[in-house]
Amino acid sequence: MQIQFFPKLLLPVILVLLSCSTTVMAQGGRPSPEQIRQALEAAKKLKARGLKGDDPEAMAEEAKKILKPMMKTVMSIPRQATASKNFQKITLTSIQRKKLKGEDLKKYIQGLNTELLTKMNSNSRKLVQEILSDAKVSPNLFDLGMTAYLNGELQEGAFLAGTALTADIGNDLNTNSYAAMLINANAAAQAMPICRGLVSQYPEHALILNNLAQAFMGIGERDSAMVYLRKCLKQQPAHPQANNSAAQIFKQQGQKEKALEFAKKSVEAGLNDGAMEIIDELDKSRTAYDFLAKPKDLPDYFNLYKIKKPMHQKRVEDEQLVKAERAAFRAEIDRMRGVLSEIIAREQELGTKQLNDRIQNLQKRLSAGEQISVNVGNPWFEKAAKIFTNKYIQQDVLLAMMKEEERFNNHIEDLEKEYDINETKIYQDYAEKKAQYKCDGEGTSFGCVNIERLTKEECKAINGLRDRFLVACATAAEAYDEKQLHWAAERFCFQSKWGYLVGPNEHLGNVNYYKYADEYLKNISKIMTNYKSKGPACASLEQQLKTMSFADIMAPRCPVNLTVEIGLLNIKANCKETTTTIKGPVGTWAEKLRLQQKENYALGQSTFAVIYVIKEFKKELMKPLENAVRIKAGVKAEITVQGFITSSKNNTWDAGSKLMGSASGWAFDTISGVGESIEGSGEVSWSYQAGWNGAVKGLNGIFSTPSQPLPEYQYSPSGKK
Repeated sequence: MQIQFFPKLLLPVILVLLSCSTTVMAQGGRPSPEQIRQALEAAKKLKARGLKGDDPEAMAEEAKKILKPMMKTVMSIPRQATASKNFQKITLTSIQRKKLKGEDLKKYIQGLNTELLTKMNSNSRKLVQEILSDAKVSPNLFDLGMTAYLNGELQEGAFLAGTALTADIGNDLNTNSYAAMLINANAAAQAMPICRGLVSQYPEHALILNNLAQAFMGIGERDSAMVYLRKCLKQQPAHPQANNSAAQIFKQQGQKEKALEFAKKSVEAGLNDGAMEIIDELDKSRTAYDFLAKPKDLPDYFNLYKIKKPMHQKRVEDEQLVKAERAAFRAEIDRMRGVLSEIIAREQELGTKQLNDRIQNLQKRLSAGEQISVNVGNPWFEKAAKIFTNKYIQQDVLLAMMKEEERFNNHIEDLEKEYDINETKIYQDYAEKKAQYKCDGEGTSFGCVNIERLTKEECKAINGLRDRFLVACATAAEAYDEKQLHWAAERFCFQSKWGYLVGPNEHLGNVNYYKYADEYLKNISKIMTNYKSKGPACASLEQQLKTMSFADIMAPRCPVNLTVEIGLLNIKANCKETTTTIKGPVGTWAEKLRLQQKENYALGQSTFAVIYVIKEFKKELMKPLENAVRIKAGVKAEITVQGFITSSKNNTWDAGSKLMGSASGWAFDTISGVGESIEGSGEVSWSYQAGWNGAVKGLNGIFSTPSQPLPEYQYSPSGKK
């Protein structure tokens, strides 16, 4: 599984670390001519990638990659003499005071090569002579010399590079690289005329100015070195080596604040050993490396990695949109954290195995009597560990995040309390206004109109209050998010970088990296859902008004709608009426007869009727199954004729006959008796008081509109029909 997530920060500073390391291993001694020739093709990459000879740190890293297949040596640049050492002043010869270039420079380098050749032992002289006799080597001779130099073969490397340079004396890039080789090999006096010549041609080139400054450092001329260091830093303020050298000079002069200032600039551009030593000596606080925890160009991870930030709700009508965006955001964060969890587990397994294998290998070599000096961890662990424990990220930022979260939550809580008080006041004010009107049935249309008007005003006032509350919350949340996201990004940017470097190997470094990525996602998932959404105050009322009148909505609701059937007795009851019916016994002459008593509470009427069933149809749609389905359902239709007598609460009476057709559907649980039904009917009647009449009643039950009575709940004892 792959994840499109934060790319690991392959640090440019890693290259610089090698500038201060010694040769780690030399199991096979010097590389043979054949081994060096094998490196030639790979060495071409040095120029192709634009690496400059005066950037020995990058060259060292590249050389390490080039000769890795030989498994003979681990490449690193020789340790440079640092400026912390009080160099003995060297009196330059007349030629060393000159500015050499062209033919004069060529003759000078030839003289240096002659001197180098006389100082080599016989094996070294034989090696370089074999290389020079190989026609295939000539086009890549300078690169090969640099490779040998970086491998620790100082004399051979300088000799080969110098020989190549005399054949191409106009190559200023290689000339500058050759001068850097001499300076790093403690031959600063010999490099002086070369550096002077280059500066005369490139008086504002930072790398060339720095090389001349380093040459002056090497001969003990600190004041002259400082002149060219300032010129270099004017052109390139972040130059790591120039800042380091300036820091060393200020330290020697007793200017501790200045020394710290330039040492930190040097470390910020590259982890320079000498600069870190100054920081460790002059600033022993946990804040010493805080300057690395506050990058000037902090990545915007939301935009960079396409994480969609959910909006903050400012209007009640945006409630559903905000909920959808928040849900999508949480789902994406959960998905990414799930993938990270898998990656972490896999890298943990690989890293642990690799570390154990390495330890076992070292144990075997020690048991075999081999003399080794190898750190089980990675070579940058000690430097990275110093930086990783800095106070700003590990303490100050965490404390700031917690305090800001507490402050924000308290502010939201205050806004919610204020909102609740204002909402309650609005409801109370409109309750008083509505109390003077009545809207609960017939004869209250005037009251219903006014209550409807007041209700809409009330809804508008509540929605306005909610909008103001949401805007206040959103404004606070945006400021809160900006701070928290910045701190979360600072922690991830810092911890993923330095946490990766404190891993014992690449896989365990990856574990640290992705753990901090997971922490970042966890932090932002909490930040982005930090106050409750609110919807329109009267959304349900507005929906009801599309199909019903306000009077129908306000009409009293009946909470009771029951049907109970016990043998021949059937009782139906709701808030308006109760109907009791006694059926005739099945299989007798009275089978089609019904006796019915109905009490209508709304009209205050009592009706007794004798009913004869002309036609009846009944069909069960589902028969109960033992220990499985307990539902009993069916449909029923009938045509009846009846005679009735009605009396009212005002002592009026009426009598007549009625022809009625009805249809119904029903379903209920055979054990509990709980269920629902729907029914409808039509009738034609004649009575003494009213004469002829006709009426049709719509469906009543589970499909009824809200203005109708609630659904019926039937009860029938087990085994009864």
